[in-house]
Amino acid sequence: MLFRVRRFLNDTIGRAAAAAVGAILMVVAAPGFSTAGPQEKGGGPPPALVQVSTVVERIVVTRVTLVGSAEPWSETIVAAEEAGLVRKMLVDEGDKVKQNQTLCVQDASQLRLKVEAARAIVAEAVANQTRAEREWERQKRLYSIKSVSKKAYEDAQFEAEAALKRVARLQVEIYTLLDQVKKKVVYAPVSGYVIERHTLVGQWLSKGDPVVTLTVLNPIRVMVPVPERYVSRINKGDSSKVIFDALQGRTFKGVIDAIIPKADRAGRTFPVRIEIPNPKGIIKAGMLGRATLAVGNPHKAILIPKDALVLGGAGKSVYVINDQTAHLVQVKTGPAHGSLIEVKGNLKAGQRVAVRGNERLRPGQRVKVVSGIKGDAP
Repeated sequence: MLFRVRRFLNDTIGRAAAAAVGAILMVVAAPGFSTAGPQEKGGGPPPALVQVSTVVERIVVTRVTLVGSAEPWSETIVAAEEAGLVRKMLVDEGDKVKQNQTLCVQDASQLRLKVEAARAIVAEAVANQTRAEREWERQKRLYSIKSVSKKAYEDAQFEAEAALKRVARLQVEIYTLLDQVKKKVVYAPVSGYVIERHTLVGQWLSKGDPVVTLTVLNPIRVMVPVPERYVSRINKGDSSKVIFDALQGRTFKGVIDAIIPKADRAGRTFPVRIEIPNPKGIIKAGMLGRATLAVGNPHKAILIPKDALVLGGAGKSVYVINDQTAHLVQVKTGPAHGSLIEVKGNLKAGQRVAVRGNERLRPGQRVKVVSGIKGDAP
């Protein structure tokens, strides 16, 4: 056979090339030459390299993560209590205000003049009251010695009482005017943020016209639409954690404040309100948050790393490593708990399952447990 090949090469590519190719053919044909890789002792394939993790059993609570939206604790339109011209506007949109802080000042010059006039009238009425009381005392002494008629005595008494009531009525009028003067200054009813300004300096405000809109962000509320299959498993007062992606994934603790017993017809979800302390106003109204809610009672569960799962045509399975051999076990998965996931199947706590290298395994294949697999991503 080799002689025929050499003769063919001599005729086609020359003697030198024919000699080289012939040498190669002789090496390949030599006894013991093989192109296969290193083999395990006994002639079988080498063991597969895998990393493993331990099956654990823990007390867990089933939780779900749902997307909600942050809403202010309250939003109020602050209105003018009295009609008047705006003299000062002391806040603008975006400003943070404290309770009882001055927002707007209306012109009160005419009211102050009325107050001064009313005070003068009260002073006059007090003088008349004093005179009437003295006259009554004089008539009382004269009536006691039968020097005046009963009618004169009663007339003096009525005059004194009328003067007293007139002074009281005029004082009430002064208090009313002073209250109107006070209401010419608009104060913040709550601490919060100005999100809209409705008036400017020089504008006339009628009684009840809006001045600013305030929103209260502490505490802030997150409204979460909860599917109907979960709503019966949560309760008012349950704790919750909410993550806001807009705040670099910061986690905030909150409490379920209310479960609204009316579902959205389209999505069959119930609004659940979570209240979160927000003293610095970090969380803004309208931010999206991912709320984690407990929707079950504490229970024991078998947990494995998510990386241990192998997806195939027959469903989900894991490879249990026992005696350096991979054994395929079918499982059914449940809720996830961080990097772990609940499973049901022929697994026990303490068993080892493959978490890396498992996608290339076959049932019954020999394996070697290592701390790292060359070529795998860390």
